[in-house]
Amino acid sequence: MIKKSGIALIELVVTISIILILSGVSFGLYYKTYKCINNRFKVDMCKNGILHIINDAKNYCKINQQRGYLVFNGKDNIDFSSLNQKIKNYKIPEGFRLGDVITPSGNQIIYIDGDGNTRDACTIFFYDLKGRDYSITLRVGTNYVEIKE
Repeated sequence: MIKKSGIALIELVVTISIILILSGVSFGLYYKTYKCINNRFKVDMCKNGILHIINDAKNYCKINQQRGYLVFNGKDNIDFSSLNQKIKNYKIPEGFRLGDVITPSGNQIIYIDGDGNTRDACTIFFYDLKGRDYSITLRVGTNYVEIKE
C-alpha cells in the first residue's frame, strides 16, 4: 500500500496557523501592556520633573538670595528665570501636555522670593497620553507640595 503524505501537509498548515494566531494574540496583549506601563512610567517622570524644577528654583533663589519665577510656556515647557535670565528649562514628555496653572493672580507664572518661598498657592495640571489629568498643588510658606491623581 502506498502511503500518502497529504495529511502531514494539512497537519503542518493547521499547526502553523494555530501558532500564528496565538502569536498575534500574544503580541497584541503585550503591546497593550507595554503602552500602559510606558504611560505610567512617563507620568511618574513628569511628576518628578515638575517637582524637580520647582525645588531647584526654590533652592537657587534661596542660595543666591535672588527672586525668581517659573513660567509655564505653552503646552509642554516650564522655564525658570531669575533677574531676567533663563536659568533652567523643563520639557514634559512627548504626548503629554500642561493644563492651566491656577494662581490667585490668574497668570501662568509662579513667583519665588529670595528666601526660596513661593508667594502664592497654586495648582498645576498636566495630562498624560490617555488624557487623564493629574494635579500638583503648592502651598504658601510651608513648601509643601501635594501630587493628586
